[in-house]
Amino acid sequence: MKKITTVLFIACLSAALFSSCSKEALAPTPEPIKPTTPTTPAKDNVSPITTPDPILGHVSTAVTLSGQWKLVKDSVSYSSGEQAGASSDVYNGKAADTFEFTNDGKLYIQENGLVDTANYTINTDKSITVNYLVYNSLKVASYGSIITNFRQVNLTGSSVTLTSSVVSPGGIQSRMIALKR
Repeated sequence: MKKITTVLFIACLSAALFSSCSKEALAPTPEPIKPTTPTTPAKDNVSPITTPDPILGHVSTAVTLSGQWKLVKDSVSYSSGEQAGASSDVYNGKAADTFEFTNDGKLYIQENGLVDTANYTINTDKSITVNYLVYNSLKVASYGSIITNFRQVNLTGSSVTLTSSVVSPGGIQSRMIALKR
């Protein structure tokens, strides 16, 4: 695989060098013709993209994640790898189970009697990176040692589902957290 990558890299580099050396001199382009009537560019441009609602990739841009959410369900599933077959664990939220996202990037989790604290970041692709400071009520030994990346699915004013998948030599671990206001 490494040899194929190296050969492809050299072939692409050679093609780029060969095509850049064989270019002929370019003639100067004539000056553009000026319109006779004045126009306002911003007014005349029409976007080819229509946005009927503030939803971008299943994530609402008008609804914020900040605030307190009640935990509906937290499920983890494992498949293949070292474990024999697939398995899953489902925890149904209780009245005291909450996820609180603050405006300054903090996440406070109370789930099944355990308290977690984390920093979170919403990335440009609308995924959420959670960097735990306290995990399962135990302080994390070094910052950045427990990080989870979640995708937001169906964020509305009253519910959100967060999903995460991790591939390891032991198999695939998937987690889905359903929250509601």
